[in-house]
Amino acid sequence: MFLITAATGNVGRALVDRLYAAGADVRAVTRNPAAAGLPPGVETVSAPAGQFPLDGVATVFLNAAAVPGTAEQFLSRAVAHGVRRIVLLSSSSVLDDHPDNHTGTAHRELERHIEKTGLEWVFLRSGMFATNTMWWAPLIRTHGVVRAAYAEARIAPIHEQDLAAAAAAAMLEDSLAGTAPVLTGPELISQAGQAELIGEALGQPVRFEEVSPAIGHRLLTEQHTPSHIADSLLRYYHRAILHPIEPTPISTILPSEQPRTYRQWIHDHRADFAAP
Repeated sequence: MFLITAATGNVGRALVDRLYAAGADVRAVTRNPAAAGLPPGVETVSAPAGQFPLDGVATVFLNAAAVPGTAEQFLSRAVAHGVRRIVLLSSSSVLDDHPDNHTGTAHRELERHIEKTGLEWVFLRSGMFATNTMWWAPLIRTHGVVRAAYAEARIAPIHEQDLAAAAAAAMLEDSLAGTAPVLTGPELISQAGQAELIGEALGQPVRFEEVSPAIGHRLLTEQHTPSHIADSLLRYYHRAILHPIEPTPISTILPSEQPRTYRQWIHDHRADFAAP
């Protein structure tokens, strides 16, 4: 039995579909099972953070957001219930040990807690999610503009389907056990370039209006991003200008898997940016 936390999130939902298609027994945790819309053969449950039903579960896909302040309690329960492996959706920010890197610190601590349990583990250290550009959708729909800091920050946004493919392999196979791959999209693209590609998909220009980091922070928090996460994101974009990353797409760990480009992600999510 596979337990999927945050099962209706971007990565969790895609992962449920992959495991279900592979014939696996899946238990999906979500806030509202009745509205989840998951396949009929998936056991869908709701549970308080860290209190997920673990009877019969061999492997857990753990989204850190599903265990706020309850990670150690949950991991103790996992050990007691005989869980074999934890597949963690972690962050590439764990490699940046700057004290202001709040996202990296939180994920690094969670990785350490998991290692201490003695359970098998896989840490999928994701780069920037392509879905983060959903923050731009309201202004694009109404004004055809993106307002954000660091227009020329070149990043490699990763498609949620690539992360789901990696997670499925980590749960169904043993080859990734004990590894912590950094996963990104296949190509570097600036934030201004992302906006341009969105405009191409919509058939109308999308203008990138660069703002100061302070205004960028305010715009992120207005989109309900916690202030410390906004700090980490802006630090990430700034570092991307000074030290561009080397893309490490899913094909680096799964050679048979064709990595999806940001252009493909936009194609899959075009409706989210189109005016009503």
